[in-house]
Amino acid sequence: MIITRIVVDGVGKFGTRSQIVGLGEGVNILAAGNEFGKSTIFKAVRACLFERHNTKNEDVRNLASEGLSLPVTVTIGFDHEGASYTLTKSFIKSASASLMRGATEIARNREADDKAWELLGIAPGSGRSVDEAAFALLWVGQGQSFAKPKPTEAATSALNAAIQSEVGALVGGERARAVLGQVKTELATLLTDSGKPKSGGPLHAAIGQLETLEADLDAAEVKLALLDQQLNELASKRGERQRLSDPAELSRLRGELKTAEREAKEAQDAAAIVATYEADERHEMVLAEKAERDRDDLIACRDTIDSDRERGFELANSLDPVIGQKKAAQDAAQQARGDIGALDADAEKDDEQECALQRLAKCVARSEMRPGLDLRLKSLEAFESRLRENKAALAGNSATGASIVSLDKIERELSVLAARLEATAPEVVVEVGEAGAGKVRIDGVVVAGRAIQAAVEPLTISVAEFATVRVSPPAGTQKGDLDKRATLQGQLSKLLSDAGVGTALELRAARVRRQELESESASLQAEAKALAVEQASVALEIERLKTELTEIDKLVAAELKRSDIGMLPASDEITRRQDELRTRREEGRRKRKTLEGTLEAQNSILSAMSAELAGIEARQSEIQARLQANLFRLPDQDRPRLIGSAEDAAATARDRHRSKALALEEQRKKTPSQEELERRANRMDRLKRALQAQNERLGDLEKNIANLEGQIQSAGGDGLGERVETLREEFALAQREAERQKVRTESLSLLKETIEACYKEQRDRLNAPLRRHLQPFLNDVFPSAELELGDGFSITGIKRNGPEAEDFERLSAGTQEQIAVLVRLAMGAMLGERGQPVPIILDDALVFSDDDRIEQMFDALTRAGQKQQVIVLTCRTRAFAALGGRPLSIAH
Repeated sequence: MIITRIVVDGVGKFGTRSQIVGLGEGVNILAAGNEFGKSTIFKAVRACLFERHNTKNEDVRNLASEGLSLPVTVTIGFDHEGASYTLTKSFIKSASASLMRGATEIARNREADDKAWELLGIAPGSGRSVDEAAFALLWVGQGQSFAKPKPTEAATSALNAAIQSEVGALVGGERARAVLGQVKTELATLLTDSGKPKSGGPLHAAIGQLETLEADLDAAEVKLALLDQQLNELASKRGERQRLSDPAELSRLRGELKTAEREAKEAQDAAAIVATYEADERHEMVLAEKAERDRDDLIACRDTIDSDRERGFELANSLDPVIGQKKAAQDAAQQARGDIGALDADAEKDDEQECALQRLAKCVARSEMRPGLDLRLKSLEAFESRLRENKAALAGNSATGASIVSLDKIERELSVLAARLEATAPEVVVEVGEAGAGKVRIDGVVVAGRAIQAAVEPLTISVAEFATVRVSPPAGTQKGDLDKRATLQGQLSKLLSDAGVGTALELRAARVRRQELESESASLQAEAKALAVEQASVALEIERLKTELTEIDKLVAAELKRSDIGMLPASDEITRRQDELRTRREEGRRKRKTLEGTLEAQNSILSAMSAELAGIEARQSEIQARLQANLFRLPDQDRPRLIGSAEDAAATARDRHRSKALALEEQRKKTPSQEELERRANRMDRLKRALQAQNERLGDLEKNIANLEGQIQSAGGDGLGERVETLREEFALAQREAERQKVRTESLSLLKETIEACYKEQRDRLNAPLRRHLQPFLNDVFPSAELELGDGFSITGIKRNGPEAEDFERLSAGTQEQIAVLVRLAMGAMLGERGQPVPIILDDALVFSDDDRIEQMFDALTRAGQKQQVIVLTCRTRAFAALGGRPLSIAH
């Protein structure tokens, strides 16, 4: 197939009939800028070949010219198998289709759709468009050239058919793919994609039935086992009840309990007597310990009185040195405070002088700014004058860009109307010979030689005084265009009137003047930025400058009067005075800092001496208070008597405690030990609990026996044994069915894996024809490189310089695009060689190719164009100039 003609009408920006001129064999190039309509033409060609004429899907609706209620009409001319065909389709409005062979129409409408697909070897699909087969591989839309070629099912079949014609029918070819498809379809009824039994399928149903019967059988067997267990448990509990209710055993237990209670009471009575002796012994021990503490306290008080008297004498002797040091520190601190006060008075005078110098420096600085401010004021006043003149001129000129756009539109429409009126109006031809020179006029204008004029309006032809001929167009034939022309002329007059001019030439001249004024306005705006002022605030800035100059004059006059001087000193003189003052103040600060250090040191000494005196006095007070309290308790004259009485009382209390301890020890020997007491109490409690537990166990057994008898009686009529046997038989049948389905599934899975393994083994042979066609194209761009192809002719990587292949997805976007285009060229060459030539169409491809790489891609495209048609649509006019080939253009 070779496309020889493409015509569109009412398609996108092509509101009128437009045709691509220059199509032919080999490489064809349509190079034009963005928004020229290249991609629109590409989509229109696809719609014409692959859409039914009566479709109204979104892709076709988007082809319609915006704002025009016209049919979307596309005509494709092509040569195929030695014959020339023309396919024309109109979409949306007045939908129709026509297929012609040569000058003869061979099909219309739906028959034309089907006949065209039959010619091109593509079949209608079940969706809104046909399966594009090989066209999907070789027609690459805008932005799709980066994607790896992914053949559709029909395209894969076409490629496999071409391969089998070279390598024969292989496992992994079309026959293998057909068998594999049948196996996958049957497996799909059994398993999900993840390999699990498919819900609703026979395998899932067999497994579900088996699991249900298994659950029912397990439940029935559990019930049967439970019944056997209950019968055994009932017999066991009846035997236990008989044993526990034996009268002899009960009498023995009650006798042992009475004996244990008597022995426990005897032991408790003896323990109570020991407790009384223990209380008496503890009381006497407490009294003895108190008497010994009283004696020890009097001895300690005696020792504390003697120690405090000695410490008080030592503190009294340490007071005099501390008081002398405190007095010396107070005198030194007083002297430092006086010196600091004198320095502070001098500093206050220096501060006043510093303030006066700062005022003078500020006044001098403001005075020095006056010449610059005065110059800026004059510049702004001149700028404001020019700004007013520019605004006034702009306000008086209404020739805006919009008015020129309106003028161009009206003149263009008038020109179109004039051309249309002249094209349809009668043509008047007047030829004047030498004898008639100067005697023939058309509407008063003398005709010389030959004159041709369209009779858009009535014409008057006069021949001297001999004749007058009036020529009028047919009545009503051009009334609509004449009315529209009159309307446009009225609009033109109003536009000129609103602009204050008389002619279109004057309006354009006014527009030029306005553009000059606007340029001047932009310059003024830039000048305003240079002057650091907004245009709207120029007047305010001028007023501010005048005010600031006045304030400077007032400030200078006030400072001269305040300082009582005739003129302001120079800045250097003020700086010198400030330096002298700063030096004097720095010296005063250093002296004051030294005095502050001295004062701080003396204050520290005073604080330390005061703290030490306070500590001595506090310790004296503490010792004196403690001494008075201890002397009140133990006077010096009563000391021997009181201490002797306390020692006698402590000895008497200790003797009484010893006698009570001996009596307690004798009673303990007569009383059972604590372990024996606990043993007798534990034996009594054990026998009580045993009798109580036996009675409770007998009650529980009676209750459990009655409950088991009821359950056994209830379950005995359910026919559990028969039910279990029936379920076992049904379970065995379900097991066999589930096993049969599993074997069938495993067999199909094994068959699928075997076919896929064979396909994988033969993949290199399947890809060999495509590699053979690909290698010349690949050598044009990537010399000595080799592509790795995977399943379904997919691109997995490229080997270039090293032994390892580079993953396709990790290549740069430009390299990916170049490889994808080369593979498509190879597929096209292989299909063409096998009798299925399809034009290659690339819309805005190779957008990321550098200068060297794109030249190499041009070599590959040229190679492809030697055996099939290649159509390149691109906006890169300069870059693709080196491609050569047939230059295409669009004729309107």
